[in-house]
Amino acid sequence: MASFDVSTEWHIIVPPDLPHAKKSVEDLSRCIGLLARDGGGPKQPILSEASDSVPSGAIIVLNSEGLGPERNGFEWRAGKERVEIFGESERGLCNGIYSFLAALGISWPSPGEEKLPVSSPSLSSFPFTSNSACEPSHSKGKNPAEAPWRRFVPAGNREIKAALKKSDAFASWAARNRYDALVFPLAAFASGKTGKKLKRLRQFALDYGIALEAGGRDLSSLVPRRYFFFHRDFFRMEGGGRKKAHHFCPTSPGATRIIGQEGKKLFQAAAVEVFHLWPDKGAETAWCSCPACRAFTYQEQNLMAVNTAADVLTALNPRAFITCFEKPGEAVKIPTKKNIHITGKLPEEMEFPS
Repeated sequence: MASFDVSTEWHIIVPPDLPHAKKSVEDLSRCIGLLARDGGGPKQPILSEASDSVPSGAIIVLNSEGLGPERNGFEWRAGKERVEIFGESERGLCNGIYSFLAALGISWPSPGEEKLPVSSPSLSSFPFTSNSACEPSHSKGKNPAEAPWRRFVPAGNREIKAALKKSDAFASWAARNRYDALVFPLAAFASGKTGKKLKRLRQFALDYGIALEAGGRDLSSLVPRRYFFFHRDFFRMEGGGRKKAHHFCPTSPGATRIIGQEGKKLFQAAAVEVFHLWPDKGAETAWCSCPACRAFTYQEQNLMAVNTAADVLTALNPRAFITCFEKPGEAVKIPTKKNIHITGKLPEEMEFPS
């Protein structure tokens, strides 16, 4: 099995002008330094900016193609005295660096926690689980919602609060576990106190090129439940009566008007470019059976509702888009707005644990 020898002095060759990879490069140098100390080796690697003259001895060469952050692919390979780590973008380079460190047995189980491989004082080499790795990103033109991005979706308010309590440690943990995006509910961005914490988290996440995205099981939030008492016609019909729980009536002119008001407020508060509007958990098929809606399937009603929100978003930010769930294999005859990307994955399936 190939191994990484910390008994020699390593130089890390760093490309210039990579602000969103700087912290990952520092992590690379620091972690190798920790292994060297445990393995009886010299000090941590020397960081050298890329130039025509390459230092003699063992080197780790970093490189990036400089593409946009949506291109998160990477490749690395390790020899006895040369390691090459390549990223399609700064985000991809970060992913490559942490893939390399993971192959050395370094892990980050939770924010603020770091585990190094167990070493023997008499050994200076750390075995690789693999001496190469390649993870290409999606090809150009493919639906971004289907890209092999690792999205972290907090599981409830407790996990949201924990993430925002120490946002610097959380952002570092997310990067080290190769998450490309952090998804928080629309309401969190709209909340004054939580919104400020999310702005702080955004800055830390940007150090690693990690994106913040908004939404989740938030489609129902576009028609707040407080309207039910005076405007029951905004809400879905079931068994001849209007129901407050789950979704709303997508053909109701009043509901359409409220989606315009609430959507504008929520989209502006989030100020991100990717929104997820998924149906209520466990109630994906719970839509309206009023005379106007009866002609449409639940999937079509879902898309009608998201189309309305998409029009609002287009007016605010033409570059932004919404992901919309559609169960694979079921035909939907409603046209899809240009800024909507259909996904066959629900939020629970969009999480990629490390």
